[in-house]
Amino acid sequence: MSPKYKLVYFNLRGRGEILRLLLHAAGVHFEDQRVEFAQWPALKSNTPDGTLPYLSIDGKDYGESMPLARYIAKKYNLAGKNEIEQLSADIILNYIDDIRNAMGRARNDTMLTDAQKKEADAKIKTEEFPKLMTKLEKRLKESKSGYLVGDGLTIADIAVFDVMEVPVRSTPNVFEKFPNLCEHRKKIQSNSKLAKYLPTRPDTEI
Repeated sequence: MSPKYKLVYFNLRGRGEILRLLLHAAGVHFEDQRVEFAQWPALKSNTPDGTLPYLSIDGKDYGESMPLARYIAKKYNLAGKNEIEQLSADIILNYIDDIRNAMGRARNDTMLTDAQKKEADAKIKTEEFPKLMTKLEKRLKESKSGYLVGDGLTIADIAVFDVMEVPVRSTPNVFEKFPNLCEHRKKIQSNSKLAKYLPTRPDTEI
């Protein structure tokens, strides 16, 4: 019997969407509690680490998005079928974590002026995302399955689909030089379980 899950995160994609996507891909029922920013100060002291997202598992709360993502992936056979596949997936997760950390600094670093934040954000979109996409395109070109790791859906595919929302929303013809990555996105969108969730999720800026 599957544990009882409640995912608590802001009403945006951010660091919490990978958990939503994984749970939906696994076909697992969960409560998706979306917190408005005005509610956060009152809620903060009751979270495991003073941050969101956190996942309540049978009433006990756990924080940190990537350990939670790996937990879900392992539990529901989305981590890779063997140690080498899991290693390959982890490498891709590190690529994505690097770019997410850079995006976080560009938005939230109090040492940067607004102009510097804007410049850092532009650099991520014009330099860092193309570098990431080049790495992913190479992997997909060598893949016989159309997935990033092995012959089935894994956390790596879901994490890439999630982070690619950023350039997809901001850059016209983002896949022009990345045909395999474009097909990969269509493949994940057409997953029978994710296809039920994606059209219904709130349309948020980040």
